[in-house]
Amino acid sequence: MTEILLIRTGHTLTDSLNWLIYSPTEEEIIASGDIANAAHLGELTEKAQSREVAVLLPSDQVQLKTVALPTKWSRKLEQALPYMLEEEIACDVDDLFIAIAEPTTIEEKHAINIAMTDREWFEQWLAQFSEHAIEVFKVLPDALLLPRVEDHTQLRAVELNGQWLCKLGDWHIAAVEKSWLHGYLTAIGNPSVAHFSPATDFPDTVTLTAKTEQYDLPLALFAKQLPEVSFNLRQGIYQLKKKSAIWWGYWKKAAIAAGIALVCSVGVKSLELYKLNSQLEATKAEVVSNYQRAFPNKKVRPQLIRSQIRNELALIEGGNSAGFLDLTNDLVAIFAEVKDFTPETLRYDHGRNELRIRARGKDFQSFGKVKAILEQRGLTVDQGSLNNDGDYVVGEIKLRGAA
Repeated sequence: MTEILLIRTGHTLTDSLNWLIYSPTEEEIIASGDIANAAHLGELTEKAQSREVAVLLPSDQVQLKTVALPTKWSRKLEQALPYMLEEEIACDVDDLFIAIAEPTTIEEKHAINIAMTDREWFEQWLAQFSEHAIEVFKVLPDALLLPRVEDHTQLRAVELNGQWLCKLGDWHIAAVEKSWLHGYLTAIGNPSVAHFSPATDFPDTVTLTAKTEQYDLPLALFAKQLPEVSFNLRQGIYQLKKKSAIWWGYWKKAAIAAGIALVCSVGVKSLELYKLNSQLEATKAEVVSNYQRAFPNKKVRPQLIRSQIRNELALIEGGNSAGFLDLTNDLVAIFAEVKDFTPETLRYDHGRNELRIRARGKDFQSFGKVKAILEQRGLTVDQGSLNNDGDYVVGEIKLRGAA
């Protein structure tokens, strides 16, 4: 899984920004720090390359609201939504950017969750990131990423930059100054509080539950929750364009790696079937076809196809590709032995002779079976964390040959 660069903005362009790089695969913080203000965002440009960038906005700059609807949510209601809000907001509705979240209910009646922020302020921050060549995949208010707790009536809270970021239920957030805590808690009915950082500022009358096992840097706590929140302020006219979406870059690399693996497997099979003249021509044709798909606009010489594949791999890997070929040879054989085990991404580390496979399997046993087969072949196999994804299990396997 791709590393995450999380950037938390200030209220203005002159405020300091917090940043953190987190690895979901290793479940660890790679680096963290602050920059003086938006003019110094260029310090993060290199760090943003090949990482998924998520931007967190201060929660007091984004208002979350649940709007009652006369009927089920539809495209027509979306067009009418700004006019439905005019009497409930103090500013001109045209000055707001309204983002749509999930449909919900209020006392069994149709409703929609929305988020509102100042349009000019929001565009100003997007322009800053664009100016410094930082492609932002996701934008969220920071407190929305506070973890869930077993008791849904509890207020969740964490301290960041002298404020308490709070979340109640799924769609109520706030950024509260320490001196305002008593008034804020009174206004929302004095709920009990589950806190994810040391709490010394709350009134004595509040019931506190310390989530000490989850104490961490606030941005690290938020990074862990990113996969759990599907909402994104980058929508509508602010949606990341498909041609530049970061995920396309990741899938493109995976597609090339998968195409190379396919070409290599066909090449190996062609050698095994060399003496079977009746199948030789068909195999050569298949190799050429796959080579042309993997390396378009390259002239194909069927009699030199094996050398051409090795040369192209050498250019991609920057050196000898024998290790990659050996590892993918063992891996390709697994696909025939273990049903419903499909690779999603392949990453090869030439220096360590290590192949990382992000895969999808039918169940946990599929990964165990793959690991056992590879170890029987004399390879070193490290299995990462496994997670349920609907009807499948996803996880990572590190495959190493001789250095």
